[in-house]
Amino acid sequence: MKTVFQTKIVRYVALPLIVTLSLIILGGGWYFSDVLEKDGLTIDNEPGDFLVKITEVNEDAITVQQIKGVETEENLRISALWGISNDESYGQLGEIILVNKDSVIREFKILEGEFNPGDHARLDRTAYPHDPYSAHKLDYSEIMIDAPLGEIGAWIVEADSDNWAILVHGRTDNKDSSLKIIDDLHDLNVNSMTIDYRNDDNAPPSKSGYYEFGTTEWEDLEAAVQYAISAGAKTIFLVGYSMGGGIVVNYQLRSNLSQHTTAIILEAPMLHFGRTIDKGAEERSVPAPITYAAKMLASVRFGVNWNAMDYLSNANEIDVPVLLIHGEADDTVPVETSIEFANTIPHLVELHTYAEVGHVSVWNWYPDEYTKLIKEFIGSFR
Repeated sequence: MKTVFQTKIVRYVALPLIVTLSLIILGGGWYFSDVLEKDGLTIDNEPGDFLVKITEVNEDAITVQQIKGVETEENLRISALWGISNDESYGQLGEIILVNKDSVIREFKILEGEFNPGDHARLDRTAYPHDPYSAHKLDYSEIMIDAPLGEIGAWIVEADSDNWAILVHGRTDNKDSSLKIIDDLHDLNVNSMTIDYRNDDNAPPSKSGYYEFGTTEWEDLEAAVQYAISAGAKTIFLVGYSMGGGIVVNYQLRSNLSQHTTAIILEAPMLHFGRTIDKGAEERSVPAPITYAAKMLASVRFGVNWNAMDYLSNANEIDVPVLLIHGEADDTVPVETSIEFANTIPHLVELHTYAEVGHVSVWNWYPDEYTKLIKEFIGSFR
């Protein structure tokens, strides 16, 4: 009788507790699925906010301080090569000269226009202004390519060869991402094509109205590859950054044109969207049960197909050489996914990881080494 009584007591106590915990997890999951939609799925082509203010400008040095009351610009105090822009002028920030309590003095090179004390500005990873000519004095053409949902834009920098590189930017980035290496490609006599894809300003929207992390965007890359083949491409290198890396890998897994790929270059590729979300949740200290609930709710509410966004499971189907670059301090895409990818096909992947380096920033920290990697890798196929 005592055992029955104790069992009833446990049931009466446990059941409300279980219900309460379930409601907490469901409520937290619903809230975090909203965050997931806003920060992960929703289209964002707007430039970042101005986070810093210029207080002094000299010929080869600039003093910059964080604007109070806005998001912290972490890169201001990281001694690497960054771009700085006020939307009218553009420059490069180099090594840190001096750090004061409220400001940072850095090496500076003006590339376009001029800056004045009091200007508000933003930093970026591109470190070059706007387009191939502004950045490197490279002539280029802007074209439109027929793709499944409509025309997509592209830059082409021509070379006197049948070697082509097609470059694919990441989420919320744009074609500017390619400016770090298109001059190197030109030096190698490689035609470069830098593409937009669905949901970019110069491309049609996706059917879902969300980023789809390579599950559909690969079709736009396929259209670009078909354009290159029609233009005489015999050697094709695919270059993908962040989500663009996921697009490249899924293209290689799914496209009937993938046999034309010579090799792939990836930096911080988004190879498993689920684990990328797990990383973001961990950074926000979201408990694992709430993260799981949020992901399940995102499937129902926003149509997220988590399995389709897992390219690691099929990594062994990749059959071309891959140069894979990833910063170990990446707080957006976990470096562990790149390591797992490399370990799955070690005979094809040349992996380079860099301590302390953040998301898609290896070039910014080590531009000479990055250039050397690109040139040696592509040069090995000529």
